Amino acid sequence: MNLDRLEVDHFRILEQVELDLQPGISLFTGPNGAGKTSLLETTHLLARGKSFRRGSVESQIHHAADTLTVRGRFSHQLGTMRVDFAKRRSEPLELQRDRRRVERVSDMVLAVPLQTFLPDLAELVLGPPQQRRRWLDIALLYADPTALQTMAHYRHVLRQRNAALRLRQLAQLDAWDVEMSASATAVTAVRMQCFAAMAEHVKACVLELCPELEISMSIYSGYGEGEFAVELAQQRARDVKLSMTHTGPHRADIRIRIGVSNSLRSGTTAVATRLSQGQARALAAAFKLGQVRYLKSLGFESLLLVDDLGSEWDGAHCDRFLALVRELGSQALCSAVDEAALPAKWHRRWARFRLAQGRLVNP
Repeated sequence: MNLDRLEVDHFRILEQVELDLQPGISLFTGPNGAGKTSLLETTHLLARGKSFRRGSVESQIHHAADTLTVRGRFSHQLGTMRVDFAKRRSEPLELQRDRRRVERVSDMVLAVPLQTFLPDLAELVLGPPQQRRRWLDIALLYADPTALQTMAHYRHVLRQRNAALRLRQLAQLDAWDVEMSASATAVTAVRMQCFAAMAEHVKACVLELCPELEISMSIYSGYGEGEFAVELAQQRARDVKLSMTHTGPHRADIRIRIGVSNSLRSGTTAVATRLSQGQARALAAAFKLGQVRYLKSLGFESLLLVDDLGSEWDGAHCDRFLALVRELGSQALCSAVDEAALPAKWHRRWARFRLAQGRLVNP
């Protein structure tokens, strides 16, 4: 999946920008506040219907305008696709694909596989379990056409059981427990299968990007090794007391064992204590590129958005990252303050764009 053409009007500092893009790596440079991150953000609006930053879309409309618009043309194996995003003040946003309204964001997720590499990248390995669950569940959408429905059904049953606990409708729990046990087993099965396949790609990327690290990884289902129905029954008294369900796939995690020089320690805390911020960012990048590699094996080409390329990395890690991106054949839109701070051998290998005060200028 490649973004061939991008047109932006009145988004943050970007008043009017039009550019044609090529496959491979594109680098956007310029001083802080020039609009580099905003340009990456517009691509995220097209692909996901929302920003990767906090705040409402309306707050991102240029101060001198009433409407922001972003238009993009994507190319893929089967042809081209046009996507239009528009937001007028005090009105709902509009997202169209080939001039038809996009009703579900999941449709765009499948249409445009996307990976973001943002300043909080390290949170994928250092942060709470929901970060890693989301990473796994995104891959599930591509690996199993029924996964979206399977996950949605589990979330529905979980909400109903929690409502029964909260409203003290305890007579309903037996029925919801039966439903939840079946749904949880289905979710765990598809997650386990997807994780087993993707883990091999992640390990390959870790070896290329962070050869100084040793890792092993496993999936925790969110409950013990026995049958879920048994554990759910054992936890009922606690659930009733606290009015919420404490066991199940909504508590799942990817557990990482990380070490240096053959010294392995277990758990997320160990990861945090063993890694520098730069190493954590590199490991998280390997997880994301491992997913790109896995999706590629399924026939899906990903688009990469890389903000502040090379931040907290030495030249070797930055070089390995770029080499891996190139090896995967992904289009990558990257931002950096200064090209000179990046490995010199790449300066002739990417397309250069320079921004100043929200406008494209000669590089």
